[in-house]
Amino acid sequence: MWAPRLAAALALAAVSAPPAARAADPVALGRELYVERCVLCHGTRGHGWEWNQKVMKPPVPVPDLAETVPRLKDDYLRAIILDGGEAVGKTRFMPAFRFNMGEGEAEALIKYLRSVAAGSARAR
Repeated sequence: MWAPRLAAALALAAVSAPPAARAADPVALGRELYVERCVLCHGTRGHGWEWNQKVMKPPVPVPDLAETVPRLKDDYLRAIILDGGEAVGKTRFMPAFRFNMGEGEAEALIKYLRSVAAGSARAR
């Protein structure tokens, strides 16, 4: 009787394993998190809303992360990622991810955002 419950619990644990268990490289983990949670609004390379892929205009302007991230401190980025836009005086349309993202994952996401911004600066 307990075996099916144990098997179900182990299966759930395997599926819900944190991304940190899936990727050791923080930039790679950050990219994975970005694709899962950020790309819909911020675009594939962080340049904001991709008009050619969307039908409706966003309710608020979406910043070009390649331009804004280099000017922001890690603490600010961590706050907006984990606590949402309202936590830093921005829009509530930027959701808080603290409910399903840990500090380490936020750090990995920041590292990825910084690598994207650095790559965009070199391309200019």
